[in-house]
Amino acid sequence: MQTARVIGYATATMKHPSLTGWKLVILQPLDINDEPDEFPQLAIDPLGARQGDHVFFTSDTKYIQQLVSRKDSPIRFSIQGIMDEQPEVKKKRR
Repeated sequence: MQTARVIGYATATMKHPSLTGWKLVILQPLDINDEPDEFPQLAIDPLGARQGDHVFFTSDTKYIQQLVSRKDSPIRFSIQGIMDEQPEVKKKRR
Protein backbone atom coordinates (compact mmCIF):
# COMPACT_ATOMS: atom_id res chain seq x y z
CA MET A 1 0.00 0.00 0.00
CA GLN A 2 1.03 3.57 -0.63
CA THR A 3 -0.42 6.98 0.16
CA ALA A 4 -1.57 9.52 -2.42
CA ARG A 5 -3.60 12.66 -2.95
CA VAL A 6 -6.64 12.62 -5.20
CA ILE A 7 -5.80 15.28 -7.79
CA GLY A 8 -8.69 14.79 -10.19
CA TYR A 9 -11.22 12.57 -11.88
CA ALA A 10 -11.25 10.77 -15.20
CA THR A 11 -14.17 10.21 -17.52
CA ALA A 12 -14.20 7.89 -20.48
CA THR A 13 -16.67 7.56 -23.31
CA MET A 14 -15.39 4.04 -23.89
CA LYS A 15 -13.88 1.77 -21.26
CA HIS A 16 -13.38 -1.86 -20.40
CA PRO A 17 -16.66 -3.51 -19.28
CA SER A 18 -15.17 -4.22 -15.83
CA LEU A 19 -14.96 -0.46 -15.18
CA THR A 20 -18.63 0.28 -15.86
CA GLY A 21 -20.13 2.04 -12.87
CA TRP A 22 -16.81 2.73 -11.17
CA LYS A 23 -15.61 6.22 -10.33
CA LEU A 24 -12.13 6.75 -11.79
CA VAL A 25 -9.75 9.05 -9.95
CA ILE A 26 -6.28 10.37 -10.65
CA LEU A 27 -3.90 9.83 -7.75
CA GLN A 28 -0.59 11.54 -7.09
CA PRO A 29 1.48 9.02 -5.12
CA LEU A 30 3.33 10.52 -2.15
CA ASP A 31 6.63 9.69 -0.49
CA ILE A 32 7.31 9.46 3.24
CA ASN A 33 7.37 13.29 3.48
CA ASP A 34 4.05 13.66 1.63
CA GLU A 35 5.88 14.99 -1.43
CA PRO A 36 4.89 13.88 -4.96
CA ASP A 37 6.52 10.57 -5.87
CA GLU A 38 6.41 9.10 -9.39
CA PHE A 39 3.81 9.91 -12.01
CA PRO A 40 0.07 10.29 -11.30
CA GLN A 41 -1.90 7.04 -11.55
CA LEU A 42 -5.46 6.10 -12.51
CA ALA A 43 -7.43 4.16 -9.88
CA ILE A 44 -10.95 3.02 -9.15
CA ASP A 45 -12.62 4.51 -6.12
CA PRO A 46 -15.11 2.38 -4.19
CA LEU A 47 -15.16 4.84 -1.26
CA GLY A 48 -16.14 8.20 -2.75
CA ALA A 49 -12.93 10.14 -2.14
CA ARG A 50 -12.97 13.82 -3.03
CA GLN A 51 -10.36 15.89 -4.79
CA GLY A 52 -7.61 16.76 -2.30
CA ASP A 53 -8.29 13.78 -0.03
CA HIS A 54 -5.29 11.93 1.38
CA VAL A 55 -5.85 8.24 0.62
CA PHE A 56 -4.05 4.95 0.65
CA PHE A 57 -4.24 2.67 -2.33
CA THR A 58 -3.23 -0.79 -3.46
CA SER A 59 -2.10 -2.60 -6.55
CA ASP A 60 -3.16 -5.98 -5.13
CA THR A 61 -4.39 -7.77 -8.26
CA LYS A 62 -6.48 -10.37 -6.39
CA TYR A 63 -8.29 -7.68 -4.38
CA ILE A 64 -9.04 -5.59 -7.48
CA GLN A 65 -10.25 -8.63 -9.46
CA GLN A 66 -12.64 -9.48 -6.62
CA LEU A 67 -13.75 -5.85 -6.35
CA VAL A 68 -14.71 -5.57 -10.04
CA SER A 69 -15.77 -9.24 -10.31
CA ARG A 70 -13.55 -9.78 -13.37
CA LYS A 71 -10.18 -11.48 -13.79
CA ASP A 72 -9.47 -9.64 -17.04
CA SER A 73 -9.83 -6.07 -15.71
CA PRO A 74 -7.05 -3.74 -16.90
CA ILE A 75 -7.22 -1.49 -13.82
CA ARG A 76 -4.12 -1.69 -11.64
CA PHE A 77 -4.89 0.52 -8.63
CA SER A 78 -7.77 0.90 -6.18
CA ILE A 79 -8.30 3.22 -3.24
CA GLN A 80 -8.56 1.25 0.00
CA GLY A 81 -9.00 4.00 2.54
CA ILE A 82 -9.36 7.72 3.14
CA MET A 83 -7.00 9.00 5.80
CA ASP A 84 -8.12 11.32 8.58
CA GLU A 85 -6.41 14.67 8.36
CA GLN A 86 -4.71 15.74 11.56
CA PRO A 87 -5.08 19.42 12.39
CA GLU A 88 -1.78 21.21 12.64
CA VAL A 89 -0.64 21.48 16.22
CA LYS A 90 -0.25 25.13 17.15
CA LYS A 91 2.36 25.95 19.70
CA LYS A 92 1.28 28.21 22.52
CA ARG A 93 3.40 31.26 23.10
CA ARG A 94 4.39 31.82 26.70
